[in-house]
Amino acid sequence: MTPIRVLIVDDQAVVRHGLRSMLAGAADIEIVGEVSNSEETIQLAVDTRPDIVLLDIRMPGMDGLLLLKKLSAELPEIKVIILTNYEEEQFLLEAFREGAYCYLLKNVRRKTLLEAIHATKAGKRMLSQDLVDSILKQYADLSRLHSLDEFCLSDNEVALLKLVAAGSANKEIAQKLFWGETAVKRKLSLIYEKLNVTNRAQAIAVAMRHGLI
Repeated sequence: MTPIRVLIVDDQAVVRHGLRSMLAGAADIEIVGEVSNSEETIQLAVDTRPDIVLLDIRMPGMDGLLLLKKLSAELPEIKVIILTNYEEEQFLLEAFREGAYCYLLKNVRRKTLLEAIHATKAGKRMLSQDLVDSILKQYADLSRLHSLDEFCLSDNEVALLKLVAAGSANKEIAQKLFWGETAVKRKLSLIYEKLNVTNRAQAIAVAMRHGLI
């Protein structure tokens, strides 16, 4: 089987050594070279024709994302895996926009790195699990904020909905929120109106469906 040819691009010698060690035992992976700066990367890529480049974002000279853009334009047959310490969404999105196949954090395990290399060779995309969890949480938070705006619910009304969902009766809710029972009933009626429902069960179902509770 033809090995997957990999070029390592990182300005830190300890990182390059670590990557070499992680990949050394993989029979179907061949490291064709390593480089510590952006300026030499294009020429080495032309000379060695790797299948995959492992690329850091922060590099001396040309920024790693600009280098990614240049690689994608000049050597489109080469696929790029970003290996970085940057978890910010802006870097992640720009990396994929400029043609990266995988975006991994440098604390990646050997097994995950090997999976990413094989996935990239097959034309698939991959993301560090830590980043997946973070992005899903961000989107969940955005979805919740959108739902709050859509239904015009206040924090107090959401707190009331959570107590309803927990099975609290009006009297219990009144005690926990220091309201009178009449106030609880009035606020629940307003919530029902905002959610376009008529009872507790429907209110809970709508609130859960839209990530409000």
